Amino acid sequence: MLMHEYHPEGKRKLLFFPGSCEGWQEFEEACTYLAREFHVFQVTPDGHDPEEHTDFISVEKTVQDTEEYLLARGIHHLDAVYGMSFGGAMVMCFLCNRKIPVKKAVIDAGTAPYQMPKLLCYCACIRDWLEFRIGIASTDLMALAFPYDRFARDREHAKEEYEELRQYLKTYSDKTVWNIFWSANNYKVPAVFPEMDTEIQFWVGDEEWGSRYRDLKWYRKYIPHLKVRVIPGMMHGELVMMHPKKFAERALTFFLDEKEGKDVADI
Repeated sequence: MLMHEYHPEGKRKLLFFPGSCEGWQEFEEACTYLAREFHVFQVTPDGHDPEEHTDFISVEKTVQDTEEYLLARGIHHLDAVYGMSFGGAMVMCFLCNRKIPVKKAVIDAGTAPYQMPKLLCYCACIRDWLEFRIGIASTDLMALAFPYDRFARDREHAKEEYEELRQYLKTYSDKTVWNIFWSANNYKVPAVFPEMDTEIQFWVGDEEWGSRYRDLKWYRKYIPHLKVRVIPGMMHGELVMMHPKKFAERALTFFLDEKEGKDVADI
């Protein structure tokens, strides 16, 4: 695991768990905006930096490594925690461990533990593993899931940009890919969500609603005081990666106790 820090002199502390299968640079601009108000700790899980030569093991191990890093730095309280997709699973484990209290947390389309027999869990992981390996076989296949017009930073050179990402994803070992999908959907939490004062929001883009329905249903049942926020016009991960300023404005509105805008809706 690697940790990138922004604005280390900041008094407020924010922990940032990224989504899987993306380099840390994809979230750098979002973290930079957040760092205007926070000392930001950006986690890069094992297996996600080719120069580190490690395999991703589990959500739980990443959370444990993060806790040890923060405690060694004398961080015993966090003002905010954010996590996207499987990073949302890390937020869940971090909160449930209760080693470092958190004031506010955002789970951005976080994955939930499967509620089905183990054999079906293995079948689902095999499907995800195959879809990943097939999906990075070409840039055109990648664009089917993440369209150029929504996720390319340079539209004129979108194929070249996606090819660079494809080469990066090819550095992921089979072990890392399997463990990402297995752990993101099978991480362990207590049977009952622990009592805590943390304010928690679950974000979901209105264009990813169908694919996140199972996750959202579990989160709403597991966390009684969870607040759901629908993000208009966004696909999975699009807000934080492609609209970092807008993302930061929304996050800071919540984290800094400011009045939320009209486009933020309870459901």
